Amino acid sequence: MRPRLGHPRVALIVAPHPDDELIGTAGLIVSLLRRGTDVHVAVVTDGAASHPNSRKWPRRRLIAARQMETRHALRRLGVMRGAIHFLGLPDGGTSVDDCRRALARQIRRLPRLDLIAGPTRDDAHPDHQAVAIALETTGKHLQLLGYRVWPPQPLRRGPLTTLPVSSAAKRSLIRVHYTQLGHIRDDPEGFEIKPRELDAFSRPLERYVSLR
Repeated sequence: MRPRLGHPRVALIVAPHPDDELIGTAGLIVSLLRRGTDVHVAVVTDGAASHPNSRKWPRRRLIAARQMETRHALRRLGVMRGAIHFLGLPDGGTSVDDCRRALARQIRRLPRLDLIAGPTRDDAHPDHQAVAIALETTGKHLQLLGYRVWPPQPLRRGPLTTLPVSSAAKRSLIRVHYTQLGHIRDDPEGFEIKPRELDAFSRPLERYVSLR
């Protein structure tokens, strides 16, 4: 069924890593902006663990590149630099308590906030799970929508809400995150979004479960 989002004044999209906000919520962001919602994005971790053995892309350079990619892609959607918040927790090693504290601080900075979208607890990535658990006890008075990234298969537990999205547009936005698409070649163990995963991430429907 189509989501009944109403007209939230302020929405916060919570992404465990840079690019999760596009994979999970690009269509939601567009829909909210069209409704006049002030959309903010909080990227919880620094994204530095994707290529830990790369000499050409040491931690500082990779963090800077991933932040640039995030800003570039979100600007194409209509989310400007001042509404993008990098919380800077360690990629691959963040805890529920750290997530809870960082997210609580961010929520306090948005006094008119009434909608949050974040990962679901059944997401297969531990950082996503930590963020999901933290959100369950943070901002309890706020509407909370859940999305899942890993595995890249549609959410099926309900009740679900869906939003249509242009597959081509979403694929183009995800491709802005070039550091995650095989362009870093000096770390054979580095992360790479595979073509089949990109296809799945670009599916024409985004699905959300109401968590609160």
